[in-house]
Parts: sequence; C-alpha cells; structure tokens
Amino acid sequence: MCRDKIEGGRRCPGCSPAARRAKRATDRHERATEAVEAFIGATPYRPESTDLMAMSSRPSYYDTDEWVEYDESIRAAAERHGVELVDERRAAGLWEGDSEPAAAYRVRADNPDDIRAWAGEVAGRYNQDSVMVGFYDKDGADVVYGFGSGDVDADDALTSLRDAGFPAGRVYDGRLEVASTQDMPLGSNALAVLQARLGGGTEDSANVEFIEKNERHLAHTPVKEIQMLRQNYAAEHGIPPRQPIPHLTERDDIAAALAYDAAEHDPTNPKVARSYRVFRQHVGQQWDVLTKAGYSFEPWHGDTEQPYANSAEMLADVRDNKHLYYFRTDVSQTTEGALPPDHPMARQVTVTMPDGTRRRMLANDVFRAVHDTIAHSEGHQFGPYGEKRAWWTHRSSLPRESRLALWCETRAQNTWTNAGPHMLDRDDDGTPRLKTRTDPGWLPISQRPYAAQKCVIVDRAFL
Repeated sequence: MCRDKIEGGRRCPGCSPAARRAKRATDRHERATEAVEAFIGATPYRPESTDLMAMSSRPSYYDTDEWVEYDESIRAAAERHGVELVDERRAAGLWEGDSEPAAAYRVRADNPDDIRAWAGEVAGRYNQDSVMVGFYDKDGADVVYGFGSGDVDADDALTSLRDAGFPAGRVYDGRLEVASTQDMPLGSNALAVLQARLGGGTEDSANVEFIEKNERHLAHTPVKEIQMLRQNYAAEHGIPPRQPIPHLTERDDIAAALAYDAAEHDPTNPKVARSYRVFRQHVGQQWDVLTKAGYSFEPWHGDTEQPYANSAEMLADVRDNKHLYYFRTDVSQTTEGALPPDHPMARQVTVTMPDGTRRRMLANDVFRAVHDTIAHSEGHQFGPYGEKRAWWTHRSSLPRESRLALWCETRAQNTWTNAGPHMLDRDDDGTPRLKTRTDPGWLPISQRPYAAQKCVIVDRAFL
C-alpha cells in the first residue's frame, strides 16, 4: 500500500498532490455516472404572495425574505435527502394561465426515491399541490420540448401557451420549456403554434412525474405575512436585505457554546450595554408592528410548563389565530436559565396592547413573544437546527449594533444547551465532538440543561 513515502529520493507518484486531485476527480465522475439525474420545477409562490408583493420594498421577488427562506430550506432538505443541486436557474413558471416566479433545478441522487422524497417535502412545506420531477431517460415515455433561442420573453411565452391551449411551461435562459406527458400531451396543433411563434424546437425524452405534497410538512409552512412585515421593518430602518445563512457546522456550534461558557457575565461593559439598549428598542418596536397587524400575545398560565407541545402547535396558533402564548420569565426563575437582576433584559420596555393602550413590560417577556413570532413563524422548529435558523432570521431585521445582544439571547444559549460541555466528547487527537446516542452521558433534548442567561463579550466572528 502506498504510504506517501520517499522512494529513491522521489515522492511515491500515487500520493503526489496532483495524483490525489486526479483520484478525487475520478471518484466524483464515477459517482455522477452512477447517479440518477432529474429536472425540477418549484416555487414558494402562492396566491397571497401577489398581494404581499404589493407591500414589498424589494425590487424583485427573488430579493424577498420569502424567497431567501425558501432557497435556504430546499437546500437543507436536499442535503438531508442526499440530493445534490447540480444547477439552478431563475424561471418564470407558467401554470393554468398565470405566471409565477420560480426556479428550474437540475439535481442528482443515488436513488430516484430520494429525489421524490425531497420534492414531496418541498411541495408540502410550501403548500403546493405537487412538484414536477422529470427523470432523464432516452427511452422515457414523455417528451420535454424547448422553444426559442435564448431571447424568449416570459409574457410572450404565456400568451403563446394560451393561444396554443396548453396550461403549463417555464421560461429560463430565454427559452420556453414544456413537458408533454401521457396525461397532459402537447398536441400537434399546439406544437405548431409554439414553433411558429417562438422558433427553435428541441426534444428530449424523459419520465415526468408530479410528486404530490407530503402533508406532514404542512405544519411548518412559513407565515408569509410575517415574512413581509419583518422584511419591511428592516427596510424602513435601513437594515440591509437578508443574506442566506452561512454553512455552520458542528464545530461552529461547539465553538460558539464554548465561547459563551467561558465568557463572564458583563452587564456594565459599554459595548454590552449599547447593544442591549438598541436591542430592547427594536424588539419593542417589532412588538408594536405585529400588534398593529392584528397579532396578540398572552402570558402562559396553564397547567403545563410550556404553552405548546411543539413548534407545529405554536405555528398553528400564530397562523390560524394570529395569537401566541409566551413562556413567562418568572416561571424560569427556578431553572438554570434564571434572569439575573442586573441583566439588561430585566429592564422594562413600553409596548402597545391590542386595544391601543401602552403598557410597561419586562423586556425579556417581550423578546420571547416577538422572537417566537417573527422568527419561528418561518417554520423553524425548536431543535438545534431550527433554533440556529431562527437566530439568523431574526438577525436580518435588527441593526448591527444589536447583534451581540441577539446572539447572547438566542444562538449562544441554544448552542450551549445542545453543544455545551455536557454534550461533548473528544476524538483520539483531543478534538471536541458532539456525543452521539451511543456515547455515555448523551442526553435527549428534553433533559438538556438550560444555559445560564448572561450577557457577554465574544469575538465578532460569532455574531
């Protein structure tokens, strides 16, 4: 076996950097050759998106929070299902006479069922009846037609489709693409109309399926109205548009948890005080924005500790009733996460009630209500990954000065609970890693301790 050693004064050829790069390229090629490829058409756009876009401050739908969240979510879902996104293009989706912004994807997976499962999740999360999946197959029973030579206008294509009497297609890269299936064939007359109007005319064989939504994911469909309220709040306060969440790994979570664990509670530090002052101001204003839009918040006084069994229950209350119960600070004062009296969130802020009156409230209670509504309403669950995305979502609507405070109240505490010292083991080389279910001392989420609630100074890279 080659051991990257020097033989006769020369490096073993099979272990040279060039040879290793060549082997990796060969491995990728072999995996790609064996994989299944498909083309997908998908979008989060729904009828209510049209009305909400009229309120939008963004120049394009692809710049909205609705689209950014969708793009993040489908990529995360693809990774879970073992689906590789090979190519992505913005597209004008055409369905039953209407045009909607969408995306055209080319994907690859080891198993076609992985692609189907991913498509079903996407359709379910965004409440689409189905997602079109076309598997490339030279012997396929269906045909995908392409029209135009790179200069087709989406509106012209829609008009041409209507005149041809065909209900669906998509335009990207200046070409109209139409799938003719056994259930929905493109007739010879329609084909002639499109060829005459748009020119071109390529044909590719495929097996096209319409994957119905997996209704299990409907429970975490984002609340689009709140996405727009948050986006417009950011625009009105000069906050830059939302950026996609960076790829944060297990090691990033461990680093954040250990940084928070090591830092001292420092409420009098000028940087901490300023960040929390700005944070409290904006959280109070966001409460008012949500209240004005008809949402109401109520402290939980029920028999159970937490008001909701899971994030799906909470999201249903927000979506269906525009109402949210929040977990009161005074209840958590007997836990590890008790709020210290000198903590900046132990101060009061003034907010607007549904009847228009103004009331002084504990800042920590106001934040709990606002964060669950403005961030978790995107369908982000209460587990480690969902909390990570909720932090990033809320971050997009707050100014830079408040990021330290938000980090301490969300990302820091959640990573400590899920990746803190009690959840760590070490590899043979001493590198910390998260415990797995088979490791001694592993704790299920329900048994993990709350993080201490403290305000700290950490490196800006964490924020």
